Amino acid sequence: MKIYNTYIMTVSTVLLLGTVIMTAMHVNSLATYYTVYAAAALTITELFIYLNSQARHNLNIISVMLFAGFLVALSLQIVKILT
Repeated sequence: MKIYNTYIMTVSTVLLLGTVIMTAMHVNSLATYYTVYAAAALTITELFIYLNSQARHNLNIISVMLFAGFLVALSLQIVKILT
């Protein structure tokens, strides 16, 4: 199996498990879902970056987009707390 297939299968499995766990815990906040998804995907992406140097560029782009989305969710929560 190629590294990309392993990466996709790993991310899919972890996100599915995260969804099942959060659903079982009755989480209703979309920001919480996104934060958990982004943290899981960033962690797995960082692990795979060191396994294959050819995939580093594309995975870095994914990491930047996930982190930007996390910052948006965080800033929305800060604005909600301050108002």
